[in-house]
Amino acid sequence: MQQMSARLYLVSLAAMIFAGLALIALMGLGVDAYGVFGTRLIPASRFPPQLRLVAIGDRLTKGLEIVQRHDDRLLFIGDSRTQHGFDPDSPALGGIKAYNTALAAATLSEQLDTLDYALAHEPSVTHLVWGLSFEIFPSRVATTTDYWDSAFAGHSLLSSRLHHLFAFDFVEASFKALLQARKQVEAPMKRNGVVNFPSDPVEGPGIARYHDLELASESRELRGPRPPAEMQAAQDRLRRRLAELKLKGIDVDLVIMPVHAWRLEFYRLVGVETELADWKRGVAATVGALASAPGNGKLRLFDFERPHLFTEQPILSPPAPGERRFFLETSHFYPWLGDLILDRVLGTGQGEAGPISTPPFGAEIGAGGDASGKVDIEADLASAAAGLDVWEAAHPGDVSHVKEVIGRP
Repeated sequence: MQQMSARLYLVSLAAMIFAGLALIALMGLGVDAYGVFGTRLIPASRFPPQLRLVAIGDRLTKGLEIVQRHDDRLLFIGDSRTQHGFDPDSPALGGIKAYNTALAAATLSEQLDTLDYALAHEPSVTHLVWGLSFEIFPSRVATTTDYWDSAFAGHSLLSSRLHHLFAFDFVEASFKALLQARKQVEAPMKRNGVVNFPSDPVEGPGIARYHDLELASESRELRGPRPPAEMQAAQDRLRRRLAELKLKGIDVDLVIMPVHAWRLEFYRLVGVETELADWKRGVAATVGALASAPGNGKLRLFDFERPHLFTEQPILSPPAPGERRFFLETSHFYPWLGDLILDRVLGTGQGEAGPISTPPFGAEIGAGGDASGKVDIEADLASAAAGLDVWEAAHPGDVSHVKEVIGRP
């Protein structure tokens, strides 16, 4: 047998590698699972072109997606609560073109970077709905996300596209989508940046279990207050950015995001209820202080993180007849609850019909009293604490259950 020369071997090896990479690239382009190339060949009946697979981090995808956007007037900013809960196609927006830039586990620092990037590529934006969450507000950008490889961190768009073609997790997802395309691709997807929920959640015993697992996991992460200096530094960063946005004439609605009553009870049990209240005071003070700052942008603050019949929806039993489940688990809510929030914030009167709400869901925070419809922050905090007291008294079984889940006596 004639021995292959070293040169021929290297040429053959290079050709095989090139052919393999070419096949991977062709699959990625033809499936276009994350919708970043515009080359999807799978019929719309099996993989709708407006839907994109959800990546764990989503930074790489959204960095590319934002560049492709045009003429958006409203942006949603925030973390995974905003990403899951606010639909840019909600009727509550009254037809305003919008996009959801929110990212899972995005701290304030990362939200500011994302905002800068989005406004640089979409100068048409005049309104922000900014979802705020207490837990990760002062934290640094996580090293475990794909932020550091994305355009938000300064990497080129070419680098992001190459990741989508050749990184293992993206290739694996494209291959799975290709296999499913014989019938219809079934995977978590998003549309205009928001997680897509094509139907109501399945009810059953697993719902409570899912809530338990999420709350137990969080109990290992959030115990006791964070350093006051870190919290104050984050408050200062928020104040500076809001002042800049107001000066540019961009309206900002800050929304303290709702969580389930189990999670409010968890805050109380692990000793961060006071810190949570101080955080809300800080945000309210910032909005109040900027009322007379230069600029035509309007700043408003709404608090939905408080007891209410929507946030108190039972977990250990099915919802009331005809009522959709509002929470995936104690921290994240579905977009049909988001529609009710947006209808309250934007006042379009076009949100999805929901249960009659007395008292109203959420409160606008600020000076003015009953005539303006605003609530003083101290009154809001006192009402929220009293509401949780009432819920505890009426739901001793739930309180015991939460204690058991998080390992509290």
